[in-house]
Amino acid sequence: MPETRCRCKPSAGFTLVELLVTILIIAILAALSFMGVNRMIENGRKVQTLAIFRDFTVGMTMFESDYTRPPVPTSKRDTGWDTIYGDPGGFYSNKFLVSVLAGEDKDYPFGGENFTTSSVNPREESYMIFPLAPDGKNGVGTDGILYDAWGFEIMVAINGLLSNNPEDELVDFNGGQNDRRLHTWGLAEYVETKPDEQSFVLWSYGKDNKKGDDAESYGEVVPLKGSGDVISW
Repeated sequence: MPETRCRCKPSAGFTLVELLVTILIIAILAALSFMGVNRMIENGRKVQTLAIFRDFTVGMTMFESDYTRPPVPTSKRDTGWDTIYGDPGGFYSNKFLVSVLAGEDKDYPFGGENFTTSSVNPREESYMIFPLAPDGKNGVGTDGILYDAWGFEIMVAINGLLSNNPEDELVDFNGGQNDRRLHTWGLAEYVETKPDEQSFVLWSYGKDNKKGDDAESYGEVVPLKGSGDVISW
């Protein structure tokens, strides 16, 4: 009987180069996927922060409709100074505004002054129900401060408008006192945009808590586009 010989080809395996190429492709796909997930997370946080801005705006608008004045302490209203709450290194925390809009009766000592919420909202009406944030993100923390989705204090600038002094006149711009323009001392000014005659604005410097794309100072006027900052105007 003739001998049968196997003519089967040896099984082909991956060469080292093919294996390295495959690993490289997988790594690139994983990196792109990770970047996409991070982008989605950041966009989600922006949406959450904008939602807080929206609700806060509704509360502030209702307050101003009822009282026909901004929710600022008497001393600020009497002098007509624009006031910023929550700015890094600033004098005033935004928790005063939180208490005013929540209808609470509290005192807040700030820089030698005592801000009383009952003097601003004497009827103690509630204009907003704030989400609670025990972790200090996306709501009011245990310290009473309103935080953005990244855990930084939300900044609010309020136009002081005309003071109670009948001799004062409302002008177009006077450095933030008795003028129509909302002055933020550069904190909310960008190359493309800045507040003008709004009665109030809100903003956040985003994930890195730096204005624009890594500005050297908060007062530096830098581009808004391409940054993670969130603004209400």
